[in-house]
Amino acid sequence: MESIELNHLCDTYGLKESDIYFLDLIPLVEMIWADGHNQREELRILSDFALDHMEELNEIVGAEVVTPADLKDFLRRYGEQRPPRDLLASLREIACRRMHRRSESQDKGQAVFMCCLDIAAACVDRYPYGMRQRIMERERQLLLALMPLLREQGMAGI
Repeated sequence: MESIELNHLCDTYGLKESDIYFLDLIPLVEMIWADGHNQREELRILSDFALDHMEELNEIVGAEVVTPADLKDFLRRYGEQRPPRDLLASLREIACRRMHRRSESQDKGQAVFMCCLDIAAACVDRYPYGMRQRIMERERQLLLALMPLLREQGMAGI
């Protein structure tokens, strides 16, 4: 079923094969775009997390399955340009299901969620902001949507 979904998304949106290796990054990408635009600090957080993800993935596989060029291309297409919301929502569902099935999912899921929190708190749209307006409402809504998806992975700490 999942491969059918991915094939459909690849056909519809022109996803690259290497994009599949970066699915764990999709919640972070969604968080960046939740307020309607990307900001430099948010992109830096995504880039740092993505580099660690790429290195971890290549180490687990024991070969370079994704290259720095693949990562740079992914970050350009998803971080610098706003992807369609429905694409991100579909990829998020797949990404969270995949994290749920992997043995290290609890640690990875928690790391993804914590990074989403960092992105949400990294930048605000306007100053001054109210006491509870550091995180924009759309970012709060996305965090609330991510919590149950990541909780399914056995993340009792969230």
